[in-house]
Amino acid sequence: MRIRIALSLLAGVLALYFAARGLIQPIPHETPLLGIVAVAMFLAATALALAVPSSPAADAVVRGPGRMPLWSALLASAAAVALPFLATAGARADESMGAPHMTWFIGAGGVVLTVVCARRRVLCAAIGILGLAIGTSIVLESVEMAFVAGILGSILWVGVAWLVVLFTDRAHRDTDRLVAIQHESAAWRAAQESRRRERRTRVQFAIAEAGPVLIRAIETSGALTAEEREQALVAEATLRDELRGAKLLDDAVRAALRDRRLAGSAVTLFDEGDLDDLDESDLARVRGELADVLGGLRSPQIIVRTARLPGTAVTVVGRGEGDDVELWREIPRAAG
Repeated sequence: MRIRIALSLLAGVLALYFAARGLIQPIPHETPLLGIVAVAMFLAATALALAVPSSPAADAVVRGPGRMPLWSALLASAAAVALPFLATAGARADESMGAPHMTWFIGAGGVVLTVVCARRRVLCAAIGILGLAIGTSIVLESVEMAFVAGILGSILWVGVAWLVVLFTDRAHRDTDRLVAIQHESAAWRAAQESRRRERRTRVQFAIAEAGPVLIRAIETSGALTAEEREQALVAEATLRDELRGAKLLDDAVRAALRDRRLAGSAVTLFDEGDLDDLDESDLARVRGELADVLGGLRSPQIIVRTARLPGTAVTVVGRGEGDDVELWREIPRAAG
C-alpha cells in the first residue's frame, strides 16, 4: 500500500509538471482556450487513471493489486491519444512544432499511459502508446521529429511499467507458492506427529494389555493355567482388533468385545477404510450403536465389518453352531 501511494504521488508530481509546462509556456494558439482545455483533459485523465478503484473481480491467477476498470482504462488511453491533436489544434503556422514548449503533450500522454499500464491494463497502454506515437508523428509531420521530441521516452516509461507489473506478478506467484509449500509442510508435520502419537498410544495399549500375560508366560516358561491361556487369547484378539479395526474402537466397544470373548464368543473385526469420510460425531454414534449391539449378542461367532454400501457404515453378523445366521444388523452411516 505504501509503495502504491508513493508511485501515485510520483505520477501526480509529473502530471503537475507537464500541466505547468502546458500553461506557463503555452503553445501559441489562434484560440488560446484550446490549450487550457488540453491541459484540463490531461489532468482529468491522470486523475481518472489514479483514483478509480480497482475492479472487485481481481485476477484469478495472480493474487495482488487488482486491475483498474476497463472503462476507465479506455477513457484515459483515449485522452492520451487525443492529446497531441487537441494540444496543437489551432496552433499558429509561424511556430515550430518541434520546439520544447510545443511538445509537452508527449510526456503528458506518457504519464497517463504509464499509470494505465502500472494498473494492469497493459493492452490498453500498449495500444495507447502506439496511438500517441502515431498522433505525435502526424502533428509534427515527421516520425523522426517525434523521436527527437521525446516519444521514445514515453514508450520506455510504459515498457518499464510493464516490466514492473510482470515482476510484481511473479513475486506474488512465488509468495503464494511459498505459502502453499509452508502450509503443506506444516500439515505434513502435523500428520507425522499425529501418527507418532497414535503409534505411542498403540504401543502403550499393547504393553498394558499383553504385558502381564507375556511376563507370566516368561516366568512359567509357557506353563500357563487354563484361565491364563484364555486371557492370552483375549489379549491376542484385542491387539488384533487394534490393528484391524481402529476406527471402530472406543472404550465401550473394547469392553463389549472383551465381555463377548470372555463369554466364549469368537469375535472378528474388519475395518477396510470405509469409515474414513465420517466425522467424529458420526463415528461416535456408530461406535455407540456397535457397543449396544455387541452387548446383546450371545452368538458363538460374531463378525463385525465396515460396509461399502451407500447408507450402511457397519454390518454385524452373529452365527450359530451350524453357521446359521442368528443376527444381521446394519448400522447406518447417518443418524436417522
